[in-house]
Amino acid sequence: MWRKVMANNDRSNVIINQKKLWQNNDNDIWLASILHLHRNLEKFNFPGKLSTERRKQVVSVLSKEILSLDLLETATLIRAEEMEPFEKEFLGEHFWSNDNFIQAHLGEAFIIDASGQFLASFNIRNHLHLQLIECKGELEKAWNKLLKIETTIGQNISFAYNAKYGFLTADIGSCGTALLVSIYLQLPALVHTGKMEEIVEKNKEESIACFGLRGSPKEIIGDLLVVQNNYTLGVTEESIISNLNAFATKMVVEENTARNQIRASSDPYIKDKISRAFGILTHSYQIDAIEALNAISLIKLGIEMGWVEGISRQSINQLFFNCRRSHLLAEFHEKTHLPQEEIVHKRAEFIHKALLQAHLRV
Repeated sequence: MWRKVMANNDRSNVIINQKKLWQNNDNDIWLASILHLHRNLEKFNFPGKLSTERRKQVVSVLSKEILSLDLLETATLIRAEEMEPFEKEFLGEHFWSNDNFIQAHLGEAFIIDASGQFLASFNIRNHLHLQLIECKGELEKAWNKLLKIETTIGQNISFAYNAKYGFLTADIGSCGTALLVSIYLQLPALVHTGKMEEIVEKNKEESIACFGLRGSPKEIIGDLLVVQNNYTLGVTEESIISNLNAFATKMVVEENTARNQIRASSDPYIKDKISRAFGILTHSYQIDAIEALNAISLIKLGIEMGWVEGISRQSINQLFFNCRRSHLLAEFHEKTHLPQEEIVHKRAEFIHKALLQAHLRV
């Protein structure tokens, strides 16, 4: 077992090495799930009401417990004030986080481990935010691991808890279990046949929210639907996971049904969309991230239809994850600010290289 506080010269490499988790992802529809657990210390105000010194105490108390856990693989503490903006952005992208890590500063910190699956954030909204990425569709197993981590920490630390409201959080809407589970489903067949909204409404319960990567149900980027529990209070962790698992499974079935219909009819509209996406990705001089993510998802559908050959699902998933801004800069070993016009050109170059052996069969 090896634990350390990160030296400056090694820090970026340790952060960038997190991406190996996505490099091995060959999932078709259910790309990943991320479990979020929020906790606060009993005798401290919420982070927004703490002085810098008190926030540092929170980091010290919590990091000591987490760095000693045998459940983690080479855990590393990284203090926000020591990080470059690029590193904060990379961490946010890796964990598909809506928290603004770029703004993290003195008195805030992170712990990651070598698996690329685990993140502990300190004083970002709450004293402690535990995240665990799961890529095998095994939500219960992931929850048991996260619960074991939280329980072990809680053996030596008292978390803020109320008999009526459960675990207390800075946002009253996430009290109770303080557990949020996000499932990332890539549904190009439903999106591009116009069936997505109807299918979601047919299967969705009040306890479930569905939206895109930016949090809007009207903007679905890269054909990715994020499925998340609406409630954390008055429900059990087991019911949260069970309901989400059931809904996500239904959506996977619906997506496969839509794909089978496209394949059976050899749908010319979808063939055209895939062909256009292939042309954009292989011939663009510059391309922004959203356009790239949308087109890559169509290429992935083309692979499943047998209309795109020469590239594997794993490689296309890797391209999908790595064409985001900070991941792209890491591929080019660029850790400083680049003009936007240079980034969009580098993204196009990167995609050209990845698709060099790919070809259309329509």
